Amino acid sequence: MQKQYRLKSNGAFRFVYRKGTSVSNKSMVLLFTKSTRGLHIGFSVSKNVGNSVTRNRVKRLLRENFRAMIDEVDHGFTYVVIARAELSEMDFHQIGVALRDVLTRAGKLRAL
Repeated sequence: MQKQYRLKSNGAFRFVYRKGTSVSNKSMVLLFTKSTRGLHIGFSVSKNVGNSVTRNRVKRLLRENFRAMIDEVDHGFTYVVIARAELSEMDFHQIGVALRDVLTRAGKLRAL
């Protein structure tokens, strides 16, 4: 995923946590809020998911899956994806299905 879309600052994450709307499934939680600066996405993977190697793997897989569907996602929002422990046991395609599911539940995927 391109760096221009990444959510980096702690304050930006806290804003989405405070003001955002949440949608979840078994493996992740999606928080989103309206954005005036375009699409931004952040990923939060806690120590409950696993050790540092596992957490970084989950973040890489989430970023790559999001990158693949970036043209379908509504660009007027800031998103934060919070990983749950089940993600550590999933492969690339299962994570993609789960991410697509949570975005569809939120109504943030548009047809191409």
